[in-house]
Amino acid sequence: MALVDAVMSAGIIPAISSPQASKKRYSEMLSAALAYEVASGLRSLGFPKVKPARGGPGEREFQGGLGPKKVDVSYADERHGLLLAVSVKSICFAPYGKNLKNRFGDLCTEAITLHMRFPYAVVGALFAMPEDADLDITAQRRVSTFRRAGMLFGTVSGRQDYSSPGERFEDITMLLFQPIREERDEPWVKFFRPGAGSQLEELTESEYFARLKSYYNLRNPHAQIEEDEPD
Repeated sequence: MALVDAVMSAGIIPAISSPQASKKRYSEMLSAALAYEVASGLRSLGFPKVKPARGGPGEREFQGGLGPKKVDVSYADERHGLLLAVSVKSICFAPYGKNLKNRFGDLCTEAITLHMRFPYAVVGALFAMPEDADLDITAQRRVSTFRRAGMLFGTVSGRQDYSSPGERFEDITMLLFQPIREERDEPWVKFFRPGAGSQLEELTESEYFARLKSYYNLRNPHAQIEEDEPD
């Protein structure tokens, strides 16, 4: 289990001049692969039957407060309904800032929809961008798009309890990745937590998953996940 495997699974990233359909397919493949790896990581920490599972259906649909909502990664049971969710979003191609506000709006709407129906649910988001999005500084743009995204998502991350605003997420984590451009390339991933201003706190992959488990256990003191179970 490693999220860099998702980047490898997505294959070679299309050139910026490639047809829009090719770029859209790459983004969809990366998001789906990331969802599988996040679910696998949660199962390895002891969360039973987290969806999606390899060889099975992908995202799962729940009846939210504003209507049906598909969830990329979900942990639920018949007694409590949705307990933990992770939404996976990405912007993989320049100009990276073009759709940033739209993604932000989509995520806020998703959080509201799920929290209205499941106020106790831990709702997280994993937002992925390639390394170039942290290198696109110009004379007119003094902060990279990746850092600007962190500032934006930091305003809706850190929901403390079930009575906090529904548009906030318990956790938003930024994923910076090096895509495969040629067959011999070695991809990598880095995890960041949005902080004050353009500052981002770097996390390890283990720390990222431990944070999700910690949020869940704090919200569910009588149904904590204690023992690790095999994936």
